[in-house]
Amino acid sequence: MIANWVGNYSKHRATLTPNKRAVYDLDNQKHYTYLELDRRADMLAGFLTNKLGIKKYDRVAFLARNCIELIDAYYATGKVGAILVPYNIRLSAAELIQLIHNEEPKVLFYEDTFKDKVTALKEQTGIRHYVVLPVSSEKVDDMPYEEIFSAGEADYEPCLDLTLNDIHMLLHTGGTTGLPKAAMLSHQTLLFNSFNEIVTWNITHTDSAHILLPLFHTGGWNLLTLPLLHAGGTIIINRQFDPLLALKTIEKEKTTFCFGAATIFKTMIDLPEFEEADLSSLRWAMAGAAPTPLSVMEKFWAKGVRFILGYGMTEAGPNNLSVLAEHLTWDEIKEKHGSVGKPMYLTAVKIVDDEGNKAKDNEIGELIWSGPQIFSGYWRNEEETAKTLRNSWVYTGDMAKRDEDGFYYIVGRKKNMFVSGGENVFPAEIEKVLYELKQIREACVIGVPDEKWGEVGKAVISLNPGQQLAEDEIISYLRSRIAHFKVPKYVQIIDELPKNSVGKILTAEVAKLYGKPEQ
Repeated sequence: MIANWVGNYSKHRATLTPNKRAVYDLDNQKHYTYLELDRRADMLAGFLTNKLGIKKYDRVAFLARNCIELIDAYYATGKVGAILVPYNIRLSAAELIQLIHNEEPKVLFYEDTFKDKVTALKEQTGIRHYVVLPVSSEKVDDMPYEEIFSAGEADYEPCLDLTLNDIHMLLHTGGTTGLPKAAMLSHQTLLFNSFNEIVTWNITHTDSAHILLPLFHTGGWNLLTLPLLHAGGTIIINRQFDPLLALKTIEKEKTTFCFGAATIFKTMIDLPEFEEADLSSLRWAMAGAAPTPLSVMEKFWAKGVRFILGYGMTEAGPNNLSVLAEHLTWDEIKEKHGSVGKPMYLTAVKIVDDEGNKAKDNEIGELIWSGPQIFSGYWRNEEETAKTLRNSWVYTGDMAKRDEDGFYYIVGRKKNMFVSGGENVFPAEIEKVLYELKQIREACVIGVPDEKWGEVGKAVISLNPGQQLAEDEIISYLRSRIAHFKVPKYVQIIDELPKNSVGKILTAEVAKLYGKPEQ
């Protein structure tokens, strides 16, 4: 068989390091070498083409938590030129149906855990084939995934005319409003994202990570999973995030990287086992997707872990900005703790005003990206593509500034900005200060109507367990730290803020639930 190099990375990695451990599945306590990954992908590729008639550009969908079958599918779809579409397991059947009508996958692989949702999909979509990934002994009607390997057919016709510009994945945006859009990620996007990390973070075959974000999200795939597999390292996966298991895995497996949303790290430090956990193997721990309280960072610093921040988005990476922990002193890490770092190796970046003029140092503007790692647009959505992708630049909608040392800071969302008495107010700037109060667990600042000022701020807050904090104490602290026009007029303390699947606070939902001046 002649193997085209585009999309056939599993074969090339298996040729280089066939017996190196590639994946450790904690749920079934199984290890998979690179040779085994390639053989499994060949078997699945044969099943897709010979049994299901899958061809180039056909969509292959998954509704599953992190599992070896998703790794199989990534490589197999690359071999045959198909497009992998992992769906967010938290979406309702009605939301999935809307996405499926637009994306038209020919086959859906699903965990039997989600069989009730799948029943609705069978009734209202045109998906032709269903394959079940059983995690229980309960009888299911669809073909079990393991039968693919018992058939013993690994022969298939590889897609030999693939180019780097061909689409390999549809990953849905992790946005905080509306139905997710499907970002088209080409083979080039996925490959150069990996190279961006490998070169920027010096990833080698000796590195490893427990993948804590879901594989239906860009952070699950493009932050560590694919870069480590390209470099010949090891990834560790399991279906359900468990903070105690994550700590134990770092200790036992001596993992070198740890990436997650702020919420993930908060749950770790809340465990009594955190104080005694040995995290010395970590080269760094990095948070993204949402603001991270300084108190969380300090807990890791106290254990000698270089805890830093990064930034990315589905449409532009997400490998865009990161603090290079291993190239900074401890004093520099702490001094720049609020920064999301500097542009990664292959990333072109600008901060611009509404007329497209480049901002000066410490001036606020919109962050835009270009480079070989950006997406190809939104699937069947030219209108939204035109808004985001302009002249090969991705317009993020995120407002940022760069300091005189070249470090970038996220100030807020352009759409979330509100105007109070003629002054622009960026909620993220206020939230960053709120997180300095160690009693605060989560914070979201929104603009609410005001007769005098047009809009004023309202801080919606949840507290850490067992903590108390009066509203006037919060206001007083803010007045000592930021300009008075930025200080929210109202504070509302609730039990928990609404969040999406990666721990990002749903600002639109907060505004919907708590958007009145006084509640």
